Order: sequence, then C-alpha cells, then structure tokens
Amino acid sequence: MIGTMTTSTGCRMEIAYIDPETYSAVVNHKMRKDILRTLYRMALNGPVSKQEIADELQIDYHQLVYQLNNHLREFWTVKEELKRRGTRMELIAPSKPYVIFISLGKEQRIYVFDPLANLFGPLSKVGVRCDICSNAEAQKCLQFINTGCSCGSASTAAEKAILVANGRKANQRPVDMAIICALRGTPVGQSCAIDIPCNTCTFLRRTIKIV
Repeated sequence: MIGTMTTSTGCRMEIAYIDPETYSAVVNHKMRKDILRTLYRMALNGPVSKQEIADELQIDYHQLVYQLNNHLREFWTVKEELKRRGTRMELIAPSKPYVIFISLGKEQRIYVFDPLANLFGPLSKVGVRCDICSNAEAQKCLQFINTGCSCGSASTAAEKAILVANGRKANQRPVDMAIICALRGTPVGQSCAIDIPCNTCTFLRRTIKIV
C-alpha cells in the first residue's frame, strides 16, 4: 500500500509543456491516470516493480504492461534490473519525477497534468497542488523560489491576465508563478524549476505524507 514517504533531499517542482494529443490520451482514460498516479507516489522511495503497481491497483499484470508499453512509455524508465529464479524483473520509476506538465488550448486555456498530485484537467477547474496551502504557507514557499529562474521577475500585465482567465489570482501560489515562467520558455523549449525544502512543502507533508 502507498504510505509515508521519506526523502533526504530538497523537493523540486518543474513545469514543462506536454502536447495536447498526449495530454488527451491520458486524461480521458481512467486506468492510465491511475497508473501514473500510483507510479509517481510509490516510486518516491525508489524504483518499484510493475507487479507491485498492478497489485496496488488490483489490476491484471498484463493490462498494466500493455498500458505502460503502448500508451505511457514516455513517462517511465527502467532504473534497475533484478534476476530472480532465472527471470528478469525490471524496477521502474517516472522518467521525469519532478515535472508538473501543462498543455495549452484555445483562448489561452491552460490544462494541468500532475500525476503526483492526481490533478488532470483545466487549470480553472482542478487548480494546482499548492491550493491546499494557506496564504501564509504559500508566501513562505515563495521565499525559496530559485532567483536564478525568471520566476523571480515580476509578471507582466498580460501574464497576469492569462492566470485570471484560467481562474487563478495573479501570482497567488508558487506553481502559478512557475506556470507563467514556463509559458515564457515554451517557444524555445525551456521548462521552469522551483526548489523548496521538503519540510516546508505542505502538499508533500500533508497529502503525500513525506517526512
């Protein structure tokens, strides 16, 4: 079962673009969403076997492997191989464990794809993982945003308007600022990364129970 997670390193959140076709192929398929959510959470302590994921989800092993190989291949990687009783067992983990993906739609609509937080859908409806934080907690996290990233620069009026159009308050949460930062870098393929101490991140402490 998924339980308390531990880590000795700082916690990172990266915002990166995902193409609409890939976004739709996962978001509109419950099993694929469940597989990614489970993989991301179980692998916080280290790589896991496909059988462990299948057992956690209570689905057939071959169903899981089919989805992983045919529809989710870009989201996982093999970290280790073990030999047991003459057979080879792969231990896998997310290929981009720190990434919160966003996709863009018509009229500047932003769509969230965050497996760890189990958030899949329009930003205006599903929000971001930081929404469980109080204003004070969010302000504390903002202090740790990497000043070397363009997150540290003030948002323009047009950028703030994009957040408002997507149901957000301008620069309300660290992830909101990171989304704007990532949108700036989308034309040249750049993502945005935020580093926050794990013991400061309310989402990880309260929802994932990381210690």
